[in-house]
Amino acid sequence: MEERIIDKVMMRNVRTGKVQWKVVDLLFILCLFLFAFLIRWKLMPIESADYWGFLAEWMKRIRAEGGFLSLREQISNYTSPYMYLMCLVSYITDNDLYGLKLVSVLFDYLASIAVFLIVYQLTGNVRKSILGMAALLLSPTVILDSAYWCQCDIIYTSFLLFALYFFFKGSSRWCLIFVGISFAFKLQAVFLLPFLVIMWLKGKTIRLRDFVWIPVIYVLSALPAWMMGRDFKELMLVYFDQTNTYPWGTLEYPNIYALLGEAMPDMRHADEVSGAGSFMAIILLGCIAYYLYTRKVELTGELIVTLALLTVAAAVYFLPHMHDRYGFLIDLLAIIYGVLHVKKLPVTCGFMVISILIFMPYLIAVHLVPLQYISIAMLGLIVYVGMDFYRQVRKNTILQ
Repeated sequence: MEERIIDKVMMRNVRTGKVQWKVVDLLFILCLFLFAFLIRWKLMPIESADYWGFLAEWMKRIRAEGGFLSLREQISNYTSPYMYLMCLVSYITDNDLYGLKLVSVLFDYLASIAVFLIVYQLTGNVRKSILGMAALLLSPTVILDSAYWCQCDIIYTSFLLFALYFFFKGSSRWCLIFVGISFAFKLQAVFLLPFLVIMWLKGKTIRLRDFVWIPVIYVLSALPAWMMGRDFKELMLVYFDQTNTYPWGTLEYPNIYALLGEAMPDMRHADEVSGAGSFMAIILLGCIAYYLYTRKVELTGELIVTLALLTVAAAVYFLPHMHDRYGFLIDLLAIIYGVLHVKKLPVTCGFMVISILIFMPYLIAVHLVPLQYISIAMLGLIVYVGMDFYRQVRKNTILQ
């Protein structure tokens, strides 16, 4: 049978840099980008409680005090980099809701590119890399967070994904620089630190001296606000103020403190339980580090991604003071985890279902499932990933 003209065109090779595509791949990405945006555009008019309660008022003050001139005042409990973006939005558009959401949507696309680069770096497979890109752009967690809720979690996580890309490229400096940029946006970037410390212990890419980039970039990111008149000490202590905002073991996040009743508003024994829980989290992460450090093992890409997912999920689950969106990075890592081994995609879906369930009380004011039940399900997923990590370590152990 003679090959059709359309098939000849679609299967024609196109090379960009080191990546060889087929025309059909590029057309699919174009359609993916278009329809992913249309999904988000339909959600743009939705005004969440967080937008009305916080973001809208912040934008009003920014406009009233002259855009970037407002940086001299403490308007929000966010760090300076996101305030720079809010100030920029005040100059670009009068529609604050659409402007703020579009900033996050832009980072949705940047994060999808980072996932493509990571998967391609590990597999060299264009189709699998495109699948990772599509999974992120079509993830309910990502769509709800940015286009529906008007939150900015995709910003700091995008930089962490690029940090992982440079990790797999073998660049310690650029990896830690991007972690530093992420940390400058949100404190939750520290959830990746246990993974990076373990990689340093194993002598894989990470160099100890490059950790200095994290505080250096944090300080540099605050300088424009300081030069506009903001108190430097106040800028440096933003995260200390944030940690005192939520004294409970959990604030609608399905971690172990939900099982202990620390989600209750009476705060009984909150300080004692939170302190003990912090030490528990450290020793559990230390056990993972000890186990891997004492094994002579080939660190495959799949094993490293599994370790990253396990350590981030364990940190969020066992550390106290977790907010509902603090598991956002888990979902993004779970996408890479599932794409690398398609049989594990149900685990990816499991993490996303949990995120959707814990988003609902904030988005529609309804608890679809009791938080304690979700916490048990979350523990089950973490145990599964932990067992998978154990199997991979045994499989890749180098006999001495």
